[in-house]
Amino acid sequence: MMNRSPVFNFASILLASALAFAGCGGGQSETAADITLVETGHEGHNHGPGGHGQTASLPVAETDLSDWCAGHDRPESHCRLCNPDVRFPQENVLRTRSLELAESGIEVSLNSRSNASVCATDGAVIQLATVRTAERAGITVQAVSAAASEASIDAPAEIVFDETEATVVTSTVAALVSRWLISPGDAVAEGEVLAILKSPDMAQLKASLVSAHARFEVERKELERYRQMKERNLISEADLDRQSAVTEQARAEFVGARGLLLSAGLIDSDIDEVINHGSLSNQFVLRAPAAGMVVKRTAQLGELIDAGKAFATIADPTAMWIEARLTERQMRDVDVGHQLTFSSDGRGINRVGGEVIWVSRFLDLHSRTGTVRARVIDPGHGLHAGEFGRVSIVQAGSHDVSLVPKDAVQWEGCCNVVFVKEAVDRYRPRKVRLLDGRGPYYQVADGLLPGEEVVVDGAFLLKTELKKSSIGAGCCGLDPVG
Repeated sequence: MMNRSPVFNFASILLASALAFAGCGGGQSETAADITLVETGHEGHNHGPGGHGQTASLPVAETDLSDWCAGHDRPESHCRLCNPDVRFPQENVLRTRSLELAESGIEVSLNSRSNASVCATDGAVIQLATVRTAERAGITVQAVSAAASEASIDAPAEIVFDETEATVVTSTVAALVSRWLISPGDAVAEGEVLAILKSPDMAQLKASLVSAHARFEVERKELERYRQMKERNLISEADLDRQSAVTEQARAEFVGARGLLLSAGLIDSDIDEVINHGSLSNQFVLRAPAAGMVVKRTAQLGELIDAGKAFATIADPTAMWIEARLTERQMRDVDVGHQLTFSSDGRGINRVGGEVIWVSRFLDLHSRTGTVRARVIDPGHGLHAGEFGRVSIVQAGSHDVSLVPKDAVQWEGCCNVVFVKEAVDRYRPRKVRLLDGRGPYYQVADGLLPGEEVVVDGAFLLKTELKKSSIGAGCCGLDPVG
């Protein structure tokens, strides 16, 4: 006995579809858009709407004779052979929701599902009644193309300032802010006054500076007098050496006192002002140690900040890092130098490129994730520190894969299938194993060859015929990726 492949025909699907539309979800069910179905046994039948002149095959109590296509044995309002422009409300619902999903950046993903080893799809063939049936059904095909395989890593990420271009403004003395002269977001130049501070230690430091300066000046002048006396042989060489040592000690004390004030936040002109005028107040100014943008004011007015604690942070607004959190498995596939893209919006429209500069060699004990840091390579990025989003790291593979439009792939209950065109009126479902897909295409690891033609528009219709038991069971059973 010769085994035959099961052949599916469009003989009775329309009536079943109409009943399913009426009973799915209380009038809110969805179906494929622009479905045109063909029956068998009516080839060459041609008439206008309501032009049969035959009696309906259903009892009068069960059907409206004024709305019955007796030639095709279905309601006239549902007969697309007679009325190609018929549209069902469920089709508009599906089309509207598809647009809403697209605008929300939600994609339909099938690549996470694995195929069953044995199912009804094996060896199945879908045969249309006539060649014209495919045209009326709106079936379109597209050739499968070949490309190098790509693997993408998707992970959450955050934008932070480049720490190598950021400066923390501190002081080596405890102080409080009596007045801020800048606000976050202000651009400042190096040496510009940021705030007026008061410190209980500042008066003592200034007094030490004035005292050390006075002593150094006295010893310096004494050394000059000793040198003159030595030229006239009035003192010995040992006397001159002793005075030189005392003068050098005084100079060291003065330099040390000056250095303490410099580290506290004063600049040379501020220190010269203290020396020249003898001002010993506890008030001084806090200046910017580098040019940039003030991104944070840490100290509050009137709050005494301990020595070494930050008053403010200055950073370069054009220098940003992208810090992504990857899983343990993902970390193994990323190295320094890899390129990535960052997107902060759900639709992935606004993308910024980056280059990986550091990969963490340790994982967080609680989340079991590691940090990958990338440098933003787009100078006009317009990103903001603290901005959250997602990164995509694409890696080219070493083998070729087939690319198939995502609309061509259907999940028929146990397998991912595409419908390969064997003839204009004949299509064969083919199981495919999917890989990650970027844009409108899936990567197919096996099951398709480049050049084969697969159904794009009308694939859902063929899936419905392949698995009639799914009619009325709801939408396609696709899981949106959120």
